[in-house]
Amino acid sequence: MRNRPERAHRGWHAAAIAAAAAVVFVAANVTVGNLAKTARLDLTQERLHTLAAGTRAVLAGIDEPITLSFFKSAVIDELGGGFATHARRVDEMLEAFRRHAGDGMLRIERYDPIAYSPAEDRALAAGLEGIPISADGQQIFFGIGGINSTDDREAIAYLAPERGSFLEYDLARLIFDLAHPDKPQVALIGALPVMGDAASRYQPWVVTEVIRQFFDFRQLGGTVDRIDDAVEILILAQPSTLDPATLYAIDQFVMRGGRVLAFLDPSPEVMTAGLQPGMPPPGFADLAPLLEAWGVDVPAGSIVGDPATAVMVEAGGGGRSRILQYLPWLELDRRYMDADSVVLADLERLTLSSAGHIVAREGAATEIAPLLVSSPEAGLLDTMMVAMMPDPAGLLAAYAPGGEALTLAARVSGPVASAFPDGPPEGVTDEDAAEAHLDAAETPLNLVVVADADMLADRSWVQRQRLLGQSYALPFANNGDFVVNLLETLSGAPGLMDLRGRGTLDRPFTLLDDMRRAAERAFQARERALLARIDEAEAQIRQLQEREAEAGILLTAEQQETIDRFRADVLDLRAELRDVRNNLRQDVEAVERTVKIVNIWAVPAAVALVAMALALVRQRRRRRSAALAVERSPAAPHRAEAPS
Repeated sequence: MRNRPERAHRGWHAAAIAAAAAVVFVAANVTVGNLAKTARLDLTQERLHTLAAGTRAVLAGIDEPITLSFFKSAVIDELGGGFATHARRVDEMLEAFRRHAGDGMLRIERYDPIAYSPAEDRALAAGLEGIPISADGQQIFFGIGGINSTDDREAIAYLAPERGSFLEYDLARLIFDLAHPDKPQVALIGALPVMGDAASRYQPWVVTEVIRQFFDFRQLGGTVDRIDDAVEILILAQPSTLDPATLYAIDQFVMRGGRVLAFLDPSPEVMTAGLQPGMPPPGFADLAPLLEAWGVDVPAGSIVGDPATAVMVEAGGGGRSRILQYLPWLELDRRYMDADSVVLADLERLTLSSAGHIVAREGAATEIAPLLVSSPEAGLLDTMMVAMMPDPAGLLAAYAPGGEALTLAARVSGPVASAFPDGPPEGVTDEDAAEAHLDAAETPLNLVVVADADMLADRSWVQRQRLLGQSYALPFANNGDFVVNLLETLSGAPGLMDLRGRGTLDRPFTLLDDMRRAAERAFQARERALLARIDEAEAQIRQLQEREAEAGILLTAEQQETIDRFRADVLDLRAELRDVRNNLRQDVEAVERTVKIVNIWAVPAAVALVAMALALVRQRRRRRSAALAVERSPAAPHRAEAPS
């Protein structure tokens, strides 16, 4: 009988241990939540919840308060297509941005812009676009408006779920633009007639108009001794004639951290007008010393021909014209664009003409990341052959596939040294050039090379039409968007260029989906039967009513009773159908609740059970050891058995 108190004591002891374990578990979670609010453990495959280093650099660089207003209509959560998941991710990422920004430097406001409310007026004033959802003009909002301390405004008019993989870049770019509200300065050096020539009646190309919408854009001509420090990006547009002073100015611009967008074309068709037959168009040989220092090259003398992306043209004459592929003219869709690049995220088609290819120089310290590529069927064509014989059939006959994809546009990055290790060359008139000379770049090279210059010309991507006396440029390709996207990424914080597209949070829970589909199948047959009976009853009602209308005779009491009975049946069937659909929803919700309970409580419960089991095992071992010690002790008194 003495064992009962001991067993009861052991039971209370185990219960106390379990209760203590639960208290410790809850207390630890609360303590960690309060002391480590910014700490997160990201176990997702693509690190979806971990801000990139470039984003953190943008947030750390905020030097004035910024307010972001997140406008999300409540109905967004009820829309399909991943809207609810995307909205939740936007909210979570905004909170992550706020935590990583300096104290009080980033404020997040959230609004539900109900129709005709002040929140809706605020959304429209912020530059958001309403999404119409009904014929009466009702619209919903899903976007972000931003404002800085000097009332400069930027906005993401619509947070499209399709662009979810670039959400971090879009938010970081929005904040960067608010923190640096002035238009970035862009300068251009080159022989490409982007500002117009006699052939275009000195009308600037459309691409310059597009650039000026977002940047402070100007062209540099003649000898350039030094590129102003205010210039952030230098565009090299087929620089065919560069004197040593200008070449040195470009070199030192890069050494000071300047960024370059270079359009280098082995055969610029837009510059062949007025040339003698067989004469090669202007190249970019003068740029060779800089390209060598940057570890990249666009081989002269050959252009890319690609039957997989070639444009179809009409060739021949005299009544014998044919539709053939013209190998030097390429039309690239998304299959030939870097899917993870922010630059190419929303582009659908790019057109190139007589483009070259980009290669890395042997032993270069820089890295080349392709942005545009050809198909593996591409081959190289001789530039003189194309210039002298732009014959589609002849080029097809001479074409030989290379067997590998060629790089048509790429980002080049990494450490670089000056192409002028001995200082300024002769001809530099800047008196301070020698003292300011840099032998190595202060920051890694930030260069984008496009092996085609013709893509900038109007004929490559826009058609001009006249309407009501006005001339309009209608784009049929995304060449202009491509240029602006490149400039935007180059003009941002250095880390923004490194941001890549990430996977979305729409990672399907396949087990839950399978269970949901099984529940749906269980009710589909019953639902179809009910719908069929409803349709049959409604058809009979219509048939009786049509007879009445055709005959012009009122229905008899019996016929009216039949109609009333059919209508009652329809109401009963509809009620049953609602019950079926409610049961389906309840079953699906029950499955989801079960999964949530298992995920939320299974691990803590398992930990508590393991802790209790270990505590009991440890307690029994201690008692067993104590009993053995007592039995082995010579002075231990004899314990008589208790009478039963």
